[in-house]
Amino acid sequence: MPGIKKNNQKNTRKRRVIIYGIIAVLVLASVLASSLKPLAGTVLTVEPKEFVRGFTEEGQVLAAREWPLYTSVDGKIMAVHVRNGDSVSKGRTLLELDTTDLVYQLTALKAQLRSVEGQHLQTTGDPIKALVQQQTLLIEQAERDALALEQSHSRMKALFDAGAIPLTQYEEARLQAEKARNVLEQQKAALALLYEQQSLPGTEQIYAGQKDALQAQISQLEDRIGKAKVTAPEDGLIKDSHLKEGEFAAAGQLLLNVFAPKGYKAEGYILAKEAPSIKAGDPVEIILDTNSGDQILSGDIESVEPSAVERISPLGLKENRVKVTVFLHSESPVIIGSTVDIKFITHRAEAQLMIPKTALFPYENGEAVWVVDEGKAQIRPVVKGMENDKEVIILEGLNPGVQILLDTDLAGLKEGKKIKAL
Repeated sequence: MPGIKKNNQKNTRKRRVIIYGIIAVLVLASVLASSLKPLAGTVLTVEPKEFVRGFTEEGQVLAAREWPLYTSVDGKIMAVHVRNGDSVSKGRTLLELDTTDLVYQLTALKAQLRSVEGQHLQTTGDPIKALVQQQTLLIEQAERDALALEQSHSRMKALFDAGAIPLTQYEEARLQAEKARNVLEQQKAALALLYEQQSLPGTEQIYAGQKDALQAQISQLEDRIGKAKVTAPEDGLIKDSHLKEGEFAAAGQLLLNVFAPKGYKAEGYILAKEAPSIKAGDPVEIILDTNSGDQILSGDIESVEPSAVERISPLGLKENRVKVTVFLHSESPVIIGSTVDIKFITHRAEAQLMIPKTALFPYENGEAVWVVDEGKAQIRPVVKGMENDKEVIILEGLNPGVQILLDTDLAGLKEGKKIKAL
C-alpha cells in the first residue's frame, strides 16, 4: 500500500508539470501570435492638393433687393391691403393712412383762395383794410403749417440719426419744412408790403402774390394726401408688415418692406483685424443648416465697410467689427432671416502636400508622423508650414504618394510594427 500511494503522488506531480507546461506554451504562442499580428489603422495616401485658409463668421440671409416703405405723414392706419408673404405688382396700393385732417386743411385753403379771388373783384370799401385782414388769416394758416412740418422734420431727423430711415426720406421732410417756412415769410412780407401801401396802385400784384402763396400750400397738402396712400415701388413680396388698422403711424415710421422674390445676400460682421485680408469680389462659402444636413452655397463679397463698429460678442465682450455683405448663388429658395456661417478665404495655394493636424505628434525637438512603409510603421520627422483649422502643409519629410497612419494612439504601436490599412 505505501508503494501504491507513493506512485500516485509521482503521477500527480507529473500531470501538474505537463499541465503547467502546456499553459506556458499556449501563453508563449499567444504572445508570439499577438506580436506578429498586424495593427488595424486608418491610412492616408498623401497627394498634392489645394490649400485653403480662412475664417468663419455668422451671418444673416437678406433679400438681394429690398424696398423699405416709410410713412411721410402722421396718421391713423385706415386700411391694410396686404399680409406678409403676399406677392404684389408695381403700383398696387398696400396701405392707406387717414387723411381726414389734411383734407379739412385743404378745404380751408381752397376756401381762402376763393375769398381772395372774391376780394379781388371788390371795388368798394377800404381795399387796404380788407387785404390786411385777409393777409393776417393767411399768415396764421402758414404759421400752423410751418409748425406742423417743423415738428415732422424734427422727428424725421431723430429717426435718420438713429439709422431708422434713409437719407431720401429725411431730405424730403427737411425740404417740406423749409418750403413751409418760405411760404410763411412770403405771407409776412406781403403783409408788410400792405402796410407800406399809401395808394391803391400795386393791388393786382398783392392779390396775385396771395393767390400764389395759397396755391403753394394747397399743392403741398395735396402731395401729402397723395403720399398717405402707400403703393408698391416694384414687383415683389411683402414682409415686416406688423401694423393693423386703427393703429397710429408716426412720420418716418417703417410700414413694411417689399423685396425681390429672387436673389439673396448675407450680412455679417468680421473682426477688424481680419478685414484687410479680404476685398470685394473674393469668393466665399455659405453654410446653411437644414434638417437634411449642411447645405453648401457659393457666393462672393459685395462690399466691405471702410470702418468698424463696436459690437458685443456672445460672451459679452466688446469687439470692433466690420460689416461685410456677400451675394449668395442659389437657384433654390432660401428663407429670409436665416442664420448662416460665412467662410471667408484669406489664402489659397495650389499643389500642396497636406495632412490632418491630428496625424502629427511631438518627436525629439520637432514633430513627426507615422508612415507605413512596406506595411510596417516607421517614424518620419517632418517640417510643417502654414495650417488651417484642420490641415497643415508639410514642407519637408514627405513625398507624394507616401502613406501615413492617422491613428497615432493605437495600442502596441511601435516602429517595425505591421499595419493593416482599414
